Amino acid sequence: MLGPMTENHEAPATPDVRLLESFVNTNDIEEERDELRTPADLKAWLAERGYEAGSVDAETHARAIAVREGIRALARANNGEPLDLDRVDALNRAAAAMPVTIGLTPEGWDLVPAGSGAEAFLAHLLATVARSKAEGSWSRVKACRNDTCRWLFFDESRNRSHTWCSMAVCGSRAKSRAYRARRRDSATA
Repeated sequence: MLGPMTENHEAPATPDVRLLESFVNTNDIEEERDELRTPADLKAWLAERGYEAGSVDAETHARAIAVREGIRALARANNGEPLDLDRVDALNRAAAAMPVTIGLTPEGWDLVPAGSGAEAFLAHLLATVARSKAEGSWSRVKACRNDTCRWLFFDESRNRSHTWCSMAVCGSRAKSRAYRARRRDSATA
């Protein structure tokens, strides 16, 4: 363990966690739109956010997708869904190619990507996950329970009870489906 485990009940999402959300949410399941379909898409996405991607080949692109979907799988588990071990295994294989080092400062420690380009960006995301776990805020990173959504979000509720990315959209849909099912069941009984 790199640092003390704390339960930070009131901490808002950090900019790094918001970046993690943005990256995972490049795969819009509901709209069937993937912003990172090709290595060129990944390079462009990184450039739009001010990151120097360097050369992005098919292997780097595949690792990026494994990281994205592995993080989503972990976030789904944070929301009570079964852990997709295949996605986590793929994430771990991708992570092995993206080394990080420990950087020490007077304030403490941090994980620093050892590479450059797109690989460094991906290592930064993995360091964000590790840092969030160490700080105790990782359990707030969830994927929406709506199977047609699965959007990553940071649960800012006091008791960490949010299950949908948006109560107005996904929560409302889930409640409407449950209501219709109850009415249908009571009509057939």
